[in-house]
Amino acid sequence: MSGPAVPSLPRNLMLGLALGQGLFLLFLWRALDGGTWPSQTPALNFPLWTFAVAWPGLLLLSLEARNQARVLKVVSLCIAVLLLPAAYIGWQASPFGAFPVWSLLAIYVITMLLACFKVLMGVQLWAGQRPVTYEALFAASWRNFLVVVLSLLLTGGVQAVLYLWGALFAAIGIGFFQELFNEDWFLFPVLAVAFGLGTLIFRRLVNLIDGITGLLEGLMRLLLPLALAVLLIFLAALPFTGLAPLWATGNGTALLMWLNAFVLFFLNAVYQTGGKAPYPPLVHRLLQPGIALLPVLSALALYGLYLRVDQYGWSLGRCWAFTVCALLALFSLGYAWVVIRRRDSWPQGLGRVNIVMAWALLALMLLVNTPLLDFRAISLASQLQRVEAGEIEMREFDFRYTWRELARPAHLRMQALIEQNEGKDAELVRIIKDASSSRATSMPTAVWQHIIYRPAPFAIPAGVRSAIEDYYADPYADAPAFDRPGVFHPRPHPSEYGAPILLRTDLNTDGAPEYVFIAADPNGGWVFAFCIYQDGEEWRQAPMGLRHSIQDGIDLAKILREGDVSPATPKFQDLRVGELTLGLL
Repeated sequence: MSGPAVPSLPRNLMLGLALGQGLFLLFLWRALDGGTWPSQTPALNFPLWTFAVAWPGLLLLSLEARNQARVLKVVSLCIAVLLLPAAYIGWQASPFGAFPVWSLLAIYVITMLLACFKVLMGVQLWAGQRPVTYEALFAASWRNFLVVVLSLLLTGGVQAVLYLWGALFAAIGIGFFQELFNEDWFLFPVLAVAFGLGTLIFRRLVNLIDGITGLLEGLMRLLLPLALAVLLIFLAALPFTGLAPLWATGNGTALLMWLNAFVLFFLNAVYQTGGKAPYPPLVHRLLQPGIALLPVLSALALYGLYLRVDQYGWSLGRCWAFTVCALLALFSLGYAWVVIRRRDSWPQGLGRVNIVMAWALLALMLLVNTPLLDFRAISLASQLQRVEAGEIEMREFDFRYTWRELARPAHLRMQALIEQNEGKDAELVRIIKDASSSRATSMPTAVWQHIIYRPAPFAIPAGVRSAIEDYYADPYADAPAFDRPGVFHPRPHPSEYGAPILLRTDLNTDGAPEYVFIAADPNGGWVFAFCIYQDGEEWRQAPMGLRHSIQDGIDLAKILREGDVSPATPKFQDLRVGELTLGLL
């Protein structure tokens, strides 16, 4: 691998940068925690946080004693470019507090981290006056990744030791250290310096880092033939099974994309230099058909995504799925072309494909944070087009999702709809306002319209209605009454998943009805249910779960719609211990 064995690093400058970063982050955190300037001005706050994280971070990972001026200039120039999309995303989060920004923030952080990762490699090669080759990019990418991971582990270790230190002294009645180590003015500088010290230490351990890279490459050398064998066997089986079972799983496109991504990742890790083949000639040749057929896998994933978009339009998740799928397809096409054109010497052509795609990925990560490729605006326009085309009614429009996920474009559109329909359509205005409240006060009309009542439509008591509305009030978190650690229960929109079931039955045979709400994936992926029963004057909820796994091929939707309903005696009775009663779910 290229590069000096042990780089000479400016220790004092790097530690000073780390300390300065910690103090700047402390200032921004205090402003955010206290609700003071500039935290409530997102168009300024986003660029400041971006600068506080990216500028010192890039310098810590690229500075060397012999190229400080060059690195400082190029990093500052790159940061100036990155601040432009940061300001735009901050503007998309405005007005402050009018709508949730977690989705916006998460996507921005991920894309900026990827952009900075690509920028860092370019900065290191340019500052070191080294040619941009596949081998150099590969070495830099793994070194940077491992240095950051190890530095973060060191930082986490420092925090864990401080926590243990404070807890031990608190246990003997000395609470000073525990209080000190919980103060933000102490933690931010200390942990920032710990991370800076980690980069200083691990960047010097080039041989260790390259050794870890070699170990990982050896593991992936074993996995690549297996992954390609899975790909070939899967494609060979498709003509006999057809695509219908794959799409029926509900996650067929995601599975195809993961297989495609794993093969591409392993391929790059194993053929890292494009030089001598890491396998015997026979194995090397046997890999070629699988690589040449990678575009077929990408095409199937794109087709599955097209079916979803054609049926339900674009959403933020589908925009990103298409983006990732398109990137995988471009990589796959490039590799397949190299294999077909160069035959046994195809590894020598991987470098050109990867360098071109690296620039494409960097450009894409920047564009998705600009008006030129705003997935939130695209998703909103697509969903509104479905309303205009008559595919769904405006009252069935998922305003809750729109408000939570699509930021400023959705906020402006919803406000415009409220103004247009004020005094004309009170029900629509109420639905929009409920959707944009901190917690929806009623369930979307579309859900009530799709619920299947068993045994027949019946009057729903107010307590039962309230419990079900609470279930749908927040589609991204478990209802507090029936949380279970580590379990995520999605709130499906009934137009995309099986209709929820509401059963009226007598579970405790006391003559008074209980109500069971069941939301399930019709393909058998998951089942979530809870019982709503009356306890005196109050309505209470209790979680319910399957006592056995769902068998493959079962028609879950049909069973829930048509299966006989009757109470079943539990296999195990409740256990009473004093005043406590324990039972198995």
